[in-house]
Amino acid sequence: MIRPLLLISGFLLSTLLSSHALAAGNYEESLKLLADGVIAESVKAKKERLAIIDFTDAKGVVTPIGQFLAEELGTQLLVAGELKVVEHKLVSSTLKKRHITQIDAASPKALKGAAKAIRTDVFVMGSYLDAPEGILVTVKLINPSNAQAIGAARGMIPKAGPLAEMVKEANTPPPVKVEPPKGPTTPEGLGFHRNEFYELVVRTLSRQDNQIRMDLTIENRSPRDVKLLCLLQNTVLKDDQGGQWTQSVEGNREGLCTRGVELSPREKDRAVLTFTAPADSTAVSQFTFSFHEKSPRRDATFAIEGLAIETSPALPSPVTP
Repeated sequence: MIRPLLLISGFLLSTLLSSHALAAGNYEESLKLLADGVIAESVKAKKERLAIIDFTDAKGVVTPIGQFLAEELGTQLLVAGELKVVEHKLVSSTLKKRHITQIDAASPKALKGAAKAIRTDVFVMGSYLDAPEGILVTVKLINPSNAQAIGAARGMIPKAGPLAEMVKEANTPPPVKVEPPKGPTTPEGLGFHRNEFYELVVRTLSRQDNQIRMDLTIENRSPRDVKLLCLLQNTVLKDDQGGQWTQSVEGNREGLCTRGVELSPREKDRAVLTFTAPADSTAVSQFTFSFHEKSPRRDATFAIEGLAIETSPALPSPVTP
């Protein structure tokens, strides 16, 4: 029982290794055939020193696959030994320095200058197409004198070895970056309340004697006109000692709880409320703003806690000489 299994395993392994060896052989042979075509075209055009440019994809973009194919072709031409090949990095740096991005679209003057700098008599440019049966590579020989093609070669390169991995990587879609949903931003101020109709923000609290002034901003968040109106006697400040600071009609004749504030969609406006201290008021540090709404939501209430009075920075004491 064990012997047949070993025989089957050995057969499968030898088949797998043979297929890899065959693919590698086909790759080398196909690359050699492409190089032979370039050599034949160069000899026919009487060109001996080649400068190979990074190959591009079907869209004309230089890619890692294109760079790899250009270097592989250059190596194969050097192995053949019939032509001279300019060092690839020297070609790339020279063209970059002279701002030449496309050989066939460059001016003859610029191209001749680059060719003279690297002592080449022909540029080799190529493009490739990823096909099901392999990588179809088209190579053109470009005359530096007029930027015209003077020869071409074509070959199908199997997707084997490093090329297979590069093709697989190129065809792998990039990972989708999923950003967590952004929550609503917190407005600047001491505290706020937000609903489907409006956003109310307490900007500052300031005290003078037995009164506290509250500066507010209100923004309409709905697609319709909104009038915000509160009940005067029920909209109060409660301090942390249990005291209740109330509004008077005299101090809030044009206020939010007497006339209200009318806002168009997305409009923002400012409002001021003035609160008077209770008779037994003591030193307090924090407040809760209790709001009783009359419009747009009838008899709705909310509270904004942890409000503190702004304190002015202490002036430095005069220095006695």
